[in-house]
Amino acid sequence: MRRFITCCIAASLLLGLFGCSGGDRDEGASYDGPPKAGGALIVAVQDDGQTLDPHRATDAASMRLIENMYATLMRYTPQYGQVEPDMTQELKISDDGLVYTITLRPNLTFHSGRPVTAEDVKFSIERIIEQQVRADHFAMVERIEAVDPATVKLHLSRPSAPLLTHLAYPMNAIVDRQTVQEAGGDLSNADAGCGPFALVEWRKNRHLKLKKHAGYHVEGRPYLDEVIFRPIPDETARTTALRNGEVHLVLDLAAKDVKIVQNARGVVIQSVPGTFWEYIGLNTSKAPFDDVRVRQAIAHAIDREALNRIIKLSRATPLDGGHIPPNHWAYAADLHPYAKRDLDRARQLLSEAGLGGGFSSVMKVGSSFKYQVDAAQMVKQQLAEVGIDVQIQALESGLFFDALNRRDFEMTLVGWLGFVDPDEWTYNLFHSDGKYNQQAFSNAELDALLEQGRRTLDQEARRQIYADIQWIIATEAPVVSLYVNDQTSAWRSEVRGYVVHPTATTLWLRETWLAK
Repeated sequence: MRRFITCCIAASLLLGLFGCSGGDRDEGASYDGPPKAGGALIVAVQDDGQTLDPHRATDAASMRLIENMYATLMRYTPQYGQVEPDMTQELKISDDGLVYTITLRPNLTFHSGRPVTAEDVKFSIERIIEQQVRADHFAMVERIEAVDPATVKLHLSRPSAPLLTHLAYPMNAIVDRQTVQEAGGDLSNADAGCGPFALVEWRKNRHLKLKKHAGYHVEGRPYLDEVIFRPIPDETARTTALRNGEVHLVLDLAAKDVKIVQNARGVVIQSVPGTFWEYIGLNTSKAPFDDVRVRQAIAHAIDREALNRIIKLSRATPLDGGHIPPNHWAYAADLHPYAKRDLDRARQLLSEAGLGGGFSSVMKVGSSFKYQVDAAQMVKQQLAEVGIDVQIQALESGLFFDALNRRDFEMTLVGWLGFVDPDEWTYNLFHSDGKYNQQAFSNAELDALLEQGRRTLDQEARRQIYADIQWIIATEAPVVSLYVNDQTSAWRSEVRGYVVHPTATTLWLRETWLAK
């Protein structure tokens, strides 16, 4: 996430970008002049979104569509773990960390043409809290005060280490309160933003069209006149469209397609260490997954190196301990309880749990995510070696995520991406009251540490807290971590200025331009 003046959030690791170009580049590559304004950029995405409401969106597909329609008080920078001002002109934090005074940039304008005011900011944060999806981001906010049209004060009940990161989270967007009211509170297919691009048309499973916001608050941005998102679920079809010039940009390039695209004329590939963490989720409210020995047995039976080699073509980092990845300052470097696959230990644990003869279960996965379906099939084979018979059930994305959120599953294989602060990596997923604690996991010691981690401002103290948190998660195993993926995108060589970010955000479309 982003920086504010010299405001470094605790994860200020500098990630080295590494990229590679394709074959002979086309005529767009020969232009070396200043950025050109104009043109329409076509972006291929693997799945369509569920909603255009930033305060209700929970799926990554929706977030990719939404984030360039809106703006936030703070903003991610290209350097993972840092934030900077977006709508904010000045930020003052009281010595006790309990009052944040935010002065808005002048001349902020919504797509409706109405000016952005402190009342819109107040309304937006209150709406985020009311919608409950990310209410915990602002759980420490006791009161929001619109001091004058350009000034907002956040009064906190306690210090909050991740607050600036939360203010930069793209879905914690500032919305036009009048547009929300005119839409009857429903932004599922509406635009209440002030971001670089405004909504033109959303035709489900066909395209989302956005146009340049002439009143955007960054002078000269965006360069593009239009951005068009096209859902193309099939990986091969996406890369074929890129190679043929039917699309300009593929946000997520599958590992198996990297070598193919490398040889394509006029295509550029770029990767960074990512934040897309994948795991096996175990519903601890259902037998036999309510027994920690069964969960640990599964963790010991998984061959992460083989999964990475075969499913990810060695373009991911296996996670054999904590789930916060090595490119993060809170990575638990000494935690490796599953460093080596141990089938004997897995069988012993199952026997101790009274399941020496094995058991059967159903693993739900999203059918739109072929790489996860493939991984689930390989997990099925690995668990069969210790007597666990897994049936794979692939569901359409909407049904799949609905089942997860209702805890209507036994096992799943799924992932999260975009986390920055360690609180984001842990609290909502593993606290007893966490919004996305889909595994129904509850541990009083873990809850206390999670509360402590978000209140502690010193980074070294937080580092130890989150090491302890990861130890509990790894050993109690409500999830079995598999790997964290590289974030890899590819584009036509006439595309300039796009930044591949570990969180997979597309916020740098405002800096993107076409050389042709």
